[in-house]
Amino acid sequence: MKLKEMLDDVKVKEIDDDMRDLDLGNVGSELDKDDDLAPGFKQQPMITQVMKVLDSRGNPKPVETVTTDDGKEHKITASQASTLKMFLTADYDSKVKRQFTSDVQQSDTLAELLKGKTPQEMQAIFLDKYKPQGREKSNYS
Repeated sequence: MKLKEMLDDVKVKEIDDDMRDLDLGNVGSELDKDDDLAPGFKQQPMITQVMKVLDSRGNPKPVETVTTDDGKEHKITASQASTLKMFLTADYDSKVKRQFTSDVQQSDTLAELLKGKTPQEMQAIFLDKYKPQGREKSNYS
């Protein structure tokens, strides 16, 4: 083995040893988790799933299904995904929004909404079921 190669090996080992811990112990190890699931959900949150559908448009194999917490796959169009995204991110009563976010993880609610083939039909189903109210305006806006 050449002297240069030996020195390079020693340098790499020293750098590895020096940088391995930095005397931090396990600080930040909780950030190493790759959990994709929100607390209380068995599948990815619906907002994550509909964003994958929308982001995959134009791909050779676009994402065309979402999975509810009961394990059922539902076929979904990009238009339906966009409408669901709107329901999940719109600015309305937070209590109703939390309820919808939880409900849409279940097959019965999602299937009911997906019966609407157009955004207008889906909106009518959503408004009939949840009757969301706008948020009270802030004095600071």
